Formats: sequence, structure tokens, C-alpha cells
Amino acid sequence: MAMKIAVIGAGNVATHLALALAREAEVVQIMSRTEESSALLAEKINSFYHNDICAPITSPSLLRPDCDLYLISVSDSSIVSVVESTPDFPGIWVHTSGSVPQTVFAGRKSRYGVFYPLQTFTRDIPVDLRQVPMMISGCDKATADTLCALASTLSERVKIVDDSIRQSIHVAAVFACNFANMMWVDADELLREQGLDVTYFLPLIQAQLDKLRTMSPRDAMTGPARRNDGNVIDFHLSKLSGAKRADYEHLTARILELYGLDPKKPVN
Repeated sequence: MAMKIAVIGAGNVATHLALALAREAEVVQIMSRTEESSALLAEKINSFYHNDICAPITSPSLLRPDCDLYLISVSDSSIVSVVESTPDFPGIWVHTSGSVPQTVFAGRKSRYGVFYPLQTFTRDIPVDLRQVPMMISGCDKATADTLCALASTLSERVKIVDDSIRQSIHVAAVFACNFANMMWVDADELLREQGLDVTYFLPLIQAQLDKLRTMSPRDAMTGPARRNDGNVIDFHLSKLSGAKRADYEHLTARILELYGLDPKKPVN
């Protein structure tokens, strides 16, 4: 018998997971604060099923008590309120956060865990979940095993981790994704001053990412700071001001320190 799942949330992560889970289970409810968002996601799921299995709801009081899984995919700051405002139905309760501990459920739900996909999601941009690491934890071994079995139908990379490991992974992901993206914002702004945009750098960025398949980030480093090329560094700084100049100086200093290079002894 297919697992019955209620998804609480209708944002980016909820949308991708709900649509993926609909291929492996029965997503029977979508709960969101607004009728429009819950109805939109439920409609997408029902179009996959070719019938109206999935019902959109806006209130915790309408959650079905017979679901096998209640997947909470809302903002981190809203997880506690969802947990506190919902009954302790016998199904497994999970959230999808990288930073919120699973103990948020303790004392409020009998069976619980975490179902965290290590990926950045935008609602209408496809993601191959088979390659997305799924970080799983459960309040006991049986719960963790059930969640792992479900996650394995979506991804080839499923791992049981505790709260501490998952939270450390989430911090690292911010450096690898969000902070890197901030650098791309700056690059895009500099390029636009010349009538270009960041898409001009896609081959460059892809080449750097490809290196990480066979090299560590430390070994893959190139550029004027890695070479301790003082002339180029000084020229670049002369072209920058404000926050971009400060970031360039700070990151250059970090690279020089990483490789034990002395800025007073540049290669030139």
C-alpha cells in the first residue's frame, strides 16, 4: 500500500519534494497559509495522478489523521508554530530544515525526524533529485530506516546524520552556495558596467566546478592572489571601491595566508 503523505508548505522546497514524492507515494494534502498557493501545488500533483487525490487546505484542523508522513517544509522560524499547532497523529513528522534540530518535535510528537535535501531550490527550475544528498535522522532506528527507505526512492545519495553533522553541513553549504552567489552578484554588476552579464562567465565557473570532481578546492586555486602577483592585485584594487574593494582585499589576504605567501614579497 502506498504511503500517504501530507505536505505542510507550498514554497520552493515543498514544491520540489511534493512533486517528487507524488511519483513514489500518495501526496493527499497540501497545507499552506494561503488558499491560492496550496491549491496551485495540489493542482500540479493531481494533474500527475489524473484525479483529485490531493486536497489543498489552509488550516491544521483539516489535516488528515491517517497519513503515514507529515512533511513540514516551511521557513525555519515557522517550524515550531507548526509543530505546536498540529495534533500528535501517529504518522511520522519531519521537517526539511538544515539548521533546526529534530528535538523541535520532542515532547510534542511521538514519531519524528528530519528529511533534509542538500540543494538550492527555485520553484520552476528542474532539479535532478537523484543526485541530491538527502540528510536523514529519526527519533529511533525504525523511524530513521523508514525515512531512509523513502528518501532512497528519490535520491541515490542518502545518509543518516545527527543534528550536529547536519547543521555543520548547512553552514558549509552557505559558504559553497550563498556566499559564492554573492560573489557572482558582484561579478555581474562589474560586467554590466561593460554591457555584459554573468552568463559571460558560465564557462569559467563551470570549469572551476569541474575541477572539484578530481581536485580539492585548495589545489584548484588559481589567480593573482595564489600567484602573489602584487602588480595585478594593486591594479584590480585601483578599479574597485566600497564593499567590493573591501571584499577583494579581505579575500586576497585569506588566500595569501592559506598558501603561506608574504604580500611584502610578491612574485614581481
